[in-house]
Amino acid sequence: MRILISGAGGLVGTALRARAAESPHALTFLARSECDVTDPAQRNEALRRHRPDAVLFCAARTAVDACASDPSAEAVNVTAPIAWAAEVETWLLSSNFVFGGAGPHAPAARLAPAGVYADQKARAEAGVLAAGGHVARVGWVYGPGGRTFGSTLAARLRAGETVRALHDVLVQPTWSPDLAEALLGMPRGVHHHIGRGEASWYGFALAVQARIGRGAVVPVRLAELGLTEPRPRDARLAPATLAPWWERVEDLVATT
Repeated sequence: MRILISGAGGLVGTALRARAAESPHALTFLARSECDVTDPAQRNEALRRHRPDAVLFCAARTAVDACASDPSAEAVNVTAPIAWAAEVETWLLSSNFVFGGAGPHAPAARLAPAGVYADQKARAEAGVLAAGGHVARVGWVYGPGGRTFGSTLAARLRAGETVRALHDVLVQPTWSPDLAEALLGMPRGVHHHIGRGEASWYGFALAVQARIGRGAVVPVRLAELGLTEPRPRDARLAPATLAPWWERVEDLVATT
């Protein structure tokens, strides 16, 4: 299958590139500089040139607070994936943020988004599914090439920084190379791709700091961060089928 991957410059796109040689599919990567996914003319040209059998839509505006004030976020997070799904079979990379209430949440669980970003992802899911597409929900992804907390943690500790880490929110840290392998299975319908095991970011950071032997980690609460948009207090996903986070700590330290 010929698969066109948007958002190829991000964390997940980087992991997918690293898996390209092993994939049974022919992968083509579109970075933001190569295609503005919100521009219909550029979308049509990309589809004409590459003639994909499917699109893995990884492009997104993921800065949660910024989505509430940035008008371009609606176009990237909602309008674009629905438009692409109307043209070609599309797999949307979505977020655990679409859930609220007590988790873990199964793929068929009722969505309860809180905040602009979460609502955008929920509406994108509905539009893509209505067009015959598919949804891959993820959360708390970390790995080489990313700018997330988990992706930058080892380098910051190695530089001797004191890192503040949340201790009052449980997460399911997911290693991006494991996620890439799961995504390239191209499962149809709605699926969750999440690492096994739970931890606070504080517990995760302590495990990394113990291996590096430098820097320091201090616990903070979500309420102390001054965030403007709501975050789900329990957006855990089920089933968790990817490798547990503690099996990937050595890889994180070695590659970031």
